[in-house]
Amino acid sequence: MKTNRTVDHLVIGLGGLGSGAAYWLARLGQEAGRDDVIVGLEQFELGHDKGASHDHSRIIRYSYHTTEYVRLASEAYETWDAVSSEAGEELVVRTGGIDLFPNNSAIPIIGYTKSLDEVGVAYEVLDASETMRRYPQFKLKSDVVVLSQADTGIAPAIKGTSAHHRLAARRGVELYAGVAVEKIISDGAGDLTVVTSDCVYRTGSVIMCADGWSNELLKDLDVQIPLEVTREQVVYYPTPDTDLKSFSIGSFPVWIWMDNPSFYGFPVYGDLAAVKAAEDVGGQPTTARTRSFATDDAALQRLTDFLGQTLPAMVGTTAPRVKTCLYTLTRDRDFVLDTVPGHPGLQVGLGSAHGFKFASWFGRSLAERALTGTTRSAIHPFRFDRPAITDQDFVPNYMT
Repeated sequence: MKTNRTVDHLVIGLGGLGSGAAYWLARLGQEAGRDDVIVGLEQFELGHDKGASHDHSRIIRYSYHTTEYVRLASEAYETWDAVSSEAGEELVVRTGGIDLFPNNSAIPIIGYTKSLDEVGVAYEVLDASETMRRYPQFKLKSDVVVLSQADTGIAPAIKGTSAHHRLAARRGVELYAGVAVEKIISDGAGDLTVVTSDCVYRTGSVIMCADGWSNELLKDLDVQIPLEVTREQVVYYPTPDTDLKSFSIGSFPVWIWMDNPSFYGFPVYGDLAAVKAAEDVGGQPTTARTRSFATDDAALQRLTDFLGQTLPAMVGTTAPRVKTCLYTLTRDRDFVLDTVPGHPGLQVGLGSAHGFKFASWFGRSLAERALTGTTRSAIHPFRFDRPAITDQDFVPNYMT
């Protein structure tokens, strides 16, 4: 026998984006003098490792290829700082970062420098020699050009999502783990019904942050988003103790190799005495239901070979530790943050595999739209009616 409940807001999926939405719904509503009933549903345990919001670290940075993203990055730092202040813990660790552009790179530096210039964000452009003087861990060819930005850093995934959960619950949000959504029903006029195994919720506001499970939940509404889900992996290299200090925060930056394939990495952070690196969009297509947690040996070898040439001190004789996650990619690699066409009150937030740094910003923007119908942020690039979603002939491009 299912319980029937009427609530003001329902959040589906409590990873990085959904936990942010739950928190900001409560915070902004209470600041406006409201006492809304807010429920958050997660099909697995809170903080699970089956999606894209687990592990220690994600990159946060201003350096992006469009002015829209640079401006949103400023809001991402702002929202994380607001959460950090309430949580009483550091949620963004500024380490400094470098983006490395080899000759004829697949990702040109000009888009980055132009966007930073237009927004007024300071940066430096370094040659290979100066980069290796500052960071002797790198071994670079002379034609590599490097963009250095001081505010680049780490957004800690586990800590950030946990802070959203904790603060949302403190503000009265009901968070339920182990509850899967069976169906979303819409009357097309703003009345929404969400059916779970034990409850039928009726509401006028649903925020869905289901990532790789998004199309499963949208199918009963005859809506699908063209998405590719891939199984990715990050690798922790147990660098010898004598070299760990040289890869610590303050001595070593967050870095991104801006070519195809693209690689990235971090200084030592978290509870592992190891240096983390990964390939961006290097995994195989899968689904959220059928994905494997096994190591992709070919991808591991590509990454290890690259590091052996570029950061040779990272690669020791001890076997690295591999962790897996999902990428859920739109065909233009841009976010989805919009109301589902034909279904008022049902919003989708989807980070397209670079969204965690923006997780609290997503939460605030989705919450503002749910509470007031609009948001302070420029979200027009992330609408449902753009070509990457509506044009069946749109050619995917995942380079950012």
